[in-house]
Parts: sequence; C-alpha cells; structure tokens
Amino acid sequence: MGRRKSAKQLEEQLKYAKAREAYQAPIREDGAATRRQPKIGVKYAVLSPLAAADAAFTIQASKKSIDFFGGITPLGLAAVATDPEAPRGFKPARILAMVSDSSPAVVRAKDSGRAYTRYGSGSRGGGTQYNFTAPITADTPANLKTKVEAVIAAKKGSVGGAYGRIWFEPEDYPYAASGE
Repeated sequence: MGRRKSAKQLEEQLKYAKAREAYQAPIREDGAATRRQPKIGVKYAVLSPLAAADAAFTIQASKKSIDFFGGITPLGLAAVATDPEAPRGFKPARILAMVSDSSPAVVRAKDSGRAYTRYGSGSRGGGTQYNFTAPITADTPANLKTKVEAVIAAKKGSVGGAYGRIWFEPEDYPYAASGE
C-alpha cells in the first residue's frame, strides 16, 4: 500500500495541473528571427571493426561545437571529401560539454510555475549556448583515447564551476541483415 498524500500535496498537484491545462503555446510570427545553428560537413573515420578498412563518412557537425573544442584537427576530423553519408542509425563517437555557472540558480518555469534548478551558464532566454557536442575520431582506439584525454584536459577550465562537465560517448555502428 502506498502512502496517502496530504491535502497540501494534492492542492499543489491540482495547481500544476490547472496551469498545464491553461497553457497555450505562443503563436510563431511570420518573419520572426530564428536562432541560427550553422552546421558544417566533416570527414569522420569509422573505428568499428564491422566497417570496411579505412571507412570514412561525411557527417554534419555544429560549427560552434567544433570551434569550442579547438577545431577540426584536435578532434581527428578532416575536410569533406567524396565520402558517402553515414548509414541510417549510425552515431559517431562524440565529445560533449555542458558549461555552467559557478552556482546553480533556482528559477520558476514561465507557464507552469514549477521550480527547477538551472545549472547552465547565462540567463534564461539570453540566447547563450551552454551545451556543445562534436564528433571525435582517430585511426585506432588507443589514439582515440589519447585525443579524448587531450581535449578534456584542454577544455576542463572553460566549463565553469563544479557543475560544468565534459564526457565522451562511443561510436555506434549499426550492423543488421534481413531474415530472408
């Protein structure tokens, strides 16, 4: 059996539910300014043992993220060549960062009024980018580890206080066959 909720808890849930029900998404104006997130094509060397030897794909990456991590060369990427696009479901090895302020702030959501902790740098609605994701590759797994450690060491000081972080996600190479 579960614990019975107090009247205060039920009133708060009702308040949030009414606010959620009353919410109307803002109407987008024709010709309104948009937030540009330019992407660039880069050559990504595939590390998976399932791929052909020296396999490479052309993938799209965020220009701001590549610049944040030091450019194309430290990430092991190259200029676009005539390489094919990545197959559906392919995820390159990525290095990610979240830049934070030195202390998080408790803010309230504009429409629901629910309180949450904001760890990212800048102010809400200020247009400051604080999440960065860029592909990273090398010719061998050992060299990839070295590159990842070098990028983390170089960018460790620029992620803000104790709440900023940098992490790595490995490559995911899909390999499937039909049952027929």
